[in-house]
Amino acid sequence: MDGFNLDRRLQTGFRTPTEVQKALIPVLLKGENAVVSAPTGSGKTLAYILPALHRFAMQEGQRQHHYPKIFVLSPTKELAQQLYGVIKPLAANVGLKTVLLQGGGMRAQERTRLRKGADVVIATPQRAYDYMRERTFDVKSVRYVVIDEADMMLDMGFVGIVGAFLEKMSPKVQKVMVSATVTRRVLELAKAVMGRFKRIELTPPGKIAPTIRQQLYPCVKSRKAQLVDKLIKQHGWGRVLLFVRKKETADALYEALQAFDLRADVLHGERKHDDRRRVLQRFKEGRVDVLIATDIVARGLDIEGLEAVISYDIPHVKHDFIHRVGRTGRAGKEGTAVTLVSVEEMEQLNDLAELLGEKIEEVILPEYAPKIVKARGWLIMPPQRLHRKNISKPKRERDPKNPRGKKRKTRKRG
Repeated sequence: MDGFNLDRRLQTGFRTPTEVQKALIPVLLKGENAVVSAPTGSGKTLAYILPALHRFAMQEGQRQHHYPKIFVLSPTKELAQQLYGVIKPLAANVGLKTVLLQGGGMRAQERTRLRKGADVVIATPQRAYDYMRERTFDVKSVRYVVIDEADMMLDMGFVGIVGAFLEKMSPKVQKVMVSATVTRRVLELAKAVMGRFKRIELTPPGKIAPTIRQQLYPCVKSRKAQLVDKLIKQHGWGRVLLFVRKKETADALYEALQAFDLRADVLHGERKHDDRRRVLQRFKEGRVDVLIATDIVARGLDIEGLEAVISYDIPHVKHDFIHRVGRTGRAGKEGTAVTLVSVEEMEQLNDLAELLGEKIEEVILPEYAPKIVKARGWLIMPPQRLHRKNISKPKRERDPKNPRGKKRKTRKRG
C-alpha cells in the first residue's frame, strides 16, 4: 500500500490508504498500543493487520517456527470468518500460517491445526478460552493482540475472558482495541489493561457514512411485512439485508415474505453453524433476495454491492443501529438504509435520534402510516416553521410628528 514501508509481499490491491489506515498504521509500526474508532467499511481490518504481518513476516530462506504470534479476538463466528477470509491470504504471502477457532467448528480439526503450528490465530472468545485452559493454545507466545468490536465483546459478557487472555500474555505484547463505536466501558478496560495507548477517533459516535441515504417510514405494526414487500419491489432492490431484534420475529417474517414470492432466508444464533454458513453463501451469490438477520450478525457481514439495509424494528442496543446501517454504503459506494417504526417504538426512536444527532428523512405513505402520523403529517420532527425575519408583516405608517417612531413620553395621571 502506497505511503507505507511495508513488506513488498503484502500487496492488497489498494493503492490509496483510507483515513483510518493513514492514522493507525504509523502508530502500530512504532510498536505503540492503540484504541481505534472508525466507521464500518472504512478499512480497519487492513489498518491493524498489515503492521502485524510486516513485523512477523518470515524472510526467504529463514527457518520457520510456527507458533502463535498474532491473536485476533472476535465476538461472533460470522465476523471471525470474515476476518479469516481477509487475513489468511495476506499472511500466507509472507510465510505465516493462520488458524480459525470458532464456536460450532470441528474441535478435532482445530486442535490438529494448532499442534501443526500457527502464526496467526483468529478466534471467538469462548472457543479460544477452552483451548487455553486445556493448554492446546499457549497465549504466552503471543506478541500482538487485537480485540475487534470491543464494545460488542463487553456487551456480550466476554469481559472476564478478555481479561484472562491479557493477564496470561507477556506485558510487552502490543495491544489494539478497535470498533466502529468506542464506549466509556471500552476506554475503562483499555486504561486498565493497556497502560499507555494512542486514542484514534476519526468520527464521533453515531456518525453515519455520507454515502448512506437514510429514510424513516412510520408504519402500523401489523403492516410492516407488507411495506417491506412494497419497498423491495418498488425500488427493484436485488439483495436486501433485513434486521430484526428477535429470532421469533425473524421466523415469522420469513413465512410472510415467502407468501409475497420473495426468496428469503433466516440467520440467527439458534441456527446450526453449517446452516448459517450456507445461508450466507447463498445470499452472497444472489440466490437469496432477502436475508432476515438478528443483530448477532450486524457486524460480521461484508456483502459486496449490498443495495439496501432495512431495520424492521429498532435494536435493543442503540449503537447496533450504526452497525446495521454500516452493512451498506461501504468502500465509498452508495447505499440506502430504511427504518420502519410503529407508534409503540417512539421511546426507542427518540433515543436513537439523539444518538445520531441528525434528522432522518421521513417518508409518509398514507396506506401504511398510523392515524396520528397521517393526521399531523410527521412522526418525530415537525415541519420547519418560517423564521421570524422571513415573515412579511404590514409596515406601520409613520407619524409625521414622530418620524423615528419613538414612543411618546406620557405623564402618569393622578
